[in-house]
Amino acid sequence: MSDSIQEISVIVPENPFLSKEYAEYKHCLCALPVAKLMQWWPGTPHVPHRNADKVKAIQRFLDWKRVAQIAAYLLQCEIVDTSAKLDKYFNNIYEPRKNEPGREWPPKISKVIGFERSEYRVFSNILVHINGAELKEKEINGEKKRAGMLSFDEEDPKLFFSVIDGQHRINGAYLALKILQEKNPDATWDLPAEVFLDLDPVGQPRLQAQIFIDVNFYQKKVDRSLVADLFPTARGARKSLDDKERAQDIGRRLMLETGPLVGMIQIPGIKFGFKDVITLATLNNAIEDILEVLRINGIDNINSQTEFLSQCLNSWLQASGRFENPESHEKKELSPANVAYQGRVLVSVLALIPALIWKLRTKKVVLISDKASEMLISFLKSIAQNAGLLDNGIFIDKNKFKKRDFLGSGGIARFRDLLWASIKGRKTARLKPERVSKIAEENKSSVNKYFSNK
Repeated sequence: MSDSIQEISVIVPENPFLSKEYAEYKHCLCALPVAKLMQWWPGTPHVPHRNADKVKAIQRFLDWKRVAQIAAYLLQCEIVDTSAKLDKYFNNIYEPRKNEPGREWPPKISKVIGFERSEYRVFSNILVHINGAELKEKEINGEKKRAGMLSFDEEDPKLFFSVIDGQHRINGAYLALKILQEKNPDATWDLPAEVFLDLDPVGQPRLQAQIFIDVNFYQKKVDRSLVADLFPTARGARKSLDDKERAQDIGRRLMLETGPLVGMIQIPGIKFGFKDVITLATLNNAIEDILEVLRINGIDNINSQTEFLSQCLNSWLQASGRFENPESHEKKELSPANVAYQGRVLVSVLALIPALIWKLRTKKVVLISDKASEMLISFLKSIAQNAGLLDNGIFIDKNKFKKRDFLGSGGIARFRDLLWASIKGRKTARLKPERVSKIAEENKSSVNKYFSNK
């Protein structure tokens, strides 16, 4: 057999949902070596001559930052001098097309690309279309066994690969493999793939385009909060490695076990929690931002961090006069006027935690205690009063919150500045936003200076 003949073991699944019109189209599941795929697909178009049009079927323009992020995820390390590495490994593939409208080469992206931690790096399958290959299904006693061999001549000029979905994963995997081969030249990697055969004639990718639309447009992406809830599960018994993971663990405890928001924090994708209450993903991001100040003040283990944040959230809800017991609700809803639980409000209150710790420290109160709770309720109520956020001791309703322009563009920044500007007893409700912002920065600087002197 010629060295150019490729034979790949495949599974041949049945699809009972196809209409008779498409019942005879073949497709299979297999693993494709990424280094070879970059030759069969965009890399070295087939003899007898190069053909840049081979990659134009339905491929989108590449987001090179995303390609590098995928590679960094696989390698679990930062990629440094990213543009240079992209040019080194992809120049012969993409540089010849740099003069096409909208193209540039080499791509200009950040010098250093970070990564998301993962213990088990894996991809969902890519979708590939091939013209010019043959699927030989395995038969025993005349009965097809839903398995077989995918066969093609990689030097056949009529062989035509296109990628329906997964071009960023392929390029990212190739970049990761080439970087890995700098230390381990024998490294290889196969990508799981679903392969469609001869759906469309070459240059007329109608059904391929429809599949891309179905996969990437009609199928809904899961909510960020649903993913946030799964991170602690995915880690199992392992302790958190960084602030992002610690925040996820604390957020989950506040959602399920500890504090005034148990059962109320939203995961919109599965309709968990209460409408108009902060979502889990938003809460986690806010927690991550304040972990450093907690550690500086000796609140450094997950139990004490969770308890302190629970104490602060409870103090805010009590101070607002809007505390609602979830057990009293037959339906999972707050009062329509209540905005004290909204994401933008609670994120702003959590951002105020350095000031809350400063208050407790200056009064020499134990940070986690009944006395601390009492003082924080009083302190937060005075802040809200100074900021003009209370009507007869109750936090303003949704209509007034909106009229004060806290819901529009920049609203969360204005609200946060108003809280910070009010921590030292100054009446700020009637001040212009520019003045409020300046006072807020002065107060933040004062609090930070207090901590740095300790």
